[in-house]
Amino acid sequence: MTDSNDGATSVNVIGPVPPDPEQLTDESRRLRVRREGAGEKRFPFPVPNGWFVVDESRALAAGELKSFYAFGKDLVLYRTETGEARLIDAYCPHLGAHIGTGGKVDGDGIRCPFHGWRFDGESGRCTDIPYAEKISPKASLRTYPIVERNHMIWAWHHLEGDEPFYDVPHFAEFDDPDWLPYEVLQFEIGTIAQEVQENEIDLQHLVYVHGLPPQIGTEVTLDGTYRRIWNGVFTVENYGLGCTHISVRDAVRAATSLLPIDEESVRMTWWFTAPRSMGDNAAKMLGEGFTKGTTQDFAIWENKRYRPKPLLTANERVIREFRSWARQFYSGLDG
Repeated sequence: MTDSNDGATSVNVIGPVPPDPEQLTDESRRLRVRREGAGEKRFPFPVPNGWFVVDESRALAAGELKSFYAFGKDLVLYRTETGEARLIDAYCPHLGAHIGTGGKVDGDGIRCPFHGWRFDGESGRCTDIPYAEKISPKASLRTYPIVERNHMIWAWHHLEGDEPFYDVPHFAEFDDPDWLPYEVLQFEIGTIAQEVQENEIDLQHLVYVHGLPPQIGTEVTLDGTYRRIWNGVFTVENYGLGCTHISVRDAVRAATSLLPIDEESVRMTWWFTAPRSMGDNAAKMLGEGFTKGTTQDFAIWENKRYRPKPLLTANERVIREFRSWARQFYSGLDG
């Protein structure tokens, strides 16, 4: 491995191609057996801080609300009558009713189904109690910053409630009329966002898990909250642990987000586009090809144990560098 003058890291990979990469994609990956350390946390990390996709913009109509579980919490996503997407903690501070179960969107806020308390969509503060004049300043719901970009609804999660310290970029091809409408695929996986992104720079595994030839001359650049991987064909750009953009020359654009469900699982959302000149089904076909490769990793991800101090070879130093970079997206880590 050599370091280039621009700060990028070049990694040379050697090793044989396995005879059958499909051997790691069978359904048994979902059936985890009893192991040593059962009951212990698999990963020594809290839910990470960052921007994560919680839904497609087109999937949430004005006045609609949805309940789901992410960041280790019950949440309610809704769209105000004026068209703004909002995300709140699910349980009313009054007597604990789940607002997503019978709650109603009311203008730019939402009302609890139990006693009709109304909460402002942006601040989360209670603005109306139908049977009371005074409202305690403690009567509020946690809200999460939202941006809608690249046809997705992105929510900012920070364990300590801090404001966003980086942004979600605009991926122009997804709005370009010369490119196809996007296609979406989703998976729920028993792993964490850091493990998935670490996999992207673990070039040796491409030989043994995916049956690909050695990747020579791949460059990895770490710059603030941004990471870039380039090998002459693929360009992979990471914005935090929850946002990835992939370019394959002029043939395909892909984006993915890894929404933490809890401290041990994620919902992976992929969306794809391709030039219209490649045919009406190009985005769908390319997306299925991309994700077929990704599913080959599932058996490893869902059954491995995180090693805080791994035994790395000389040309795997980039893994240690990545882990150091990733620490900035967690709160409360020691050391």
